[in-house]
Amino acid sequence: MRGLLLIVTSLFVGSTVCGQDFSAKDFLSASSKKFESYLNKKNFFPGGSRMQNDTIVNIYNFKRKRKKEDTLQIKRIIESFKTKNDISFTYFTSKRDEFLESLDELKRDGFYSGTLTDTAAILFQRKNISVLASTVIESPGDTVYSLSFQQKELPPPEKIQYAEDLLQFYSHENLVSVFGNNNVIKDVYYFSESEISKCSVLFPKTNRQAVFIWGDEVNLCKPSGVIVGGNTNNANAANYEGVILENLWGLREGVHSGMSLRSLIKANGNSFMFYGKNSTLPYMIVPENTGNLDFKRNMIILGCLNPNSSPLLKKPTIDASEVSADDLGLFVFMIMLVPSSVNKE
Repeated sequence: MRGLLLIVTSLFVGSTVCGQDFSAKDFLSASSKKFESYLNKKNFFPGGSRMQNDTIVNIYNFKRKRKKEDTLQIKRIIESFKTKNDISFTYFTSKRDEFLESLDELKRDGFYSGTLTDTAAILFQRKNISVLASTVIESPGDTVYSLSFQQKELPPPEKIQYAEDLLQFYSHENLVSVFGNNNVIKDVYYFSESEISKCSVLFPKTNRQAVFIWGDEVNLCKPSGVIVGGNTNNANAANYEGVILENLWGLREGVHSGMSLRSLIKANGNSFMFYGKNSTLPYMIVPENTGNLDFKRNMIILGCLNPNSSPLLKKPTIDASEVSADDLGLFVFMIMLVPSSVNKE
């Protein structure tokens, strides 16, 4: 919260809007009531509120007495709201120079952006703070510029115990914010020779490695999946000759890499189907729920130590209970966690 308020006030309230000195220390320690009082001193006054996805958005309009020589009325508005995990501010201005100077300020402050600067919307990120800079043409000759600041509440490292906990991280910068630059790298993941995706790797080349596949590959955010276990199919590990121990990330239900097929059936409380070795998705458990485990959200791929020992593995789909008694060496090889937002799409 403190970091976000400092950026908002330093960029807009303290400098570009009024050009007056202000006490960042006083502002950062202020309550929400004092925050409104502070905005009033800077000529921002309550302008009502509106609902946005069951959240109340407070609106503050900029009002200052116009001088006789003024020929242009500049529009400035601040909107603020807080959700369970996020704190957000949006600053609107009709002054283009003010907007462009703010973008330069973000770059100087170390915000990352993979977006081209000539697009209508540019995303800036630094650790747990993101800023979406947008240009909106309301009507011919009437343009408004906005900067939407969002600070995401992130858990401390000691709270990340299970693989599902990794889904709380929305971007590469979020991972850096919690785990540090030395423990997160940008990389490329090879699903096949022709299908690759930009990714971030947490704790690379260790038994705590987790690969984040990004839906937004330009800005390295919006995870489409998190992979634990399996082969190290990322470019950085392609020529790695060291030994990576069995992955330690496991699901809350106790599922983990190396778990036997029998134990997986027991954890599920029922059998399940998986694709045969000659299918397009060999050894992947069919994404349907037949018991305690969510195979739709947690996609599991099995490994097999004896793939040529049973003709059953050539079938398009196989009932796990049919082969659990055979000595095929089937085990949990890789888990790919899919965010709930992706499942809804």
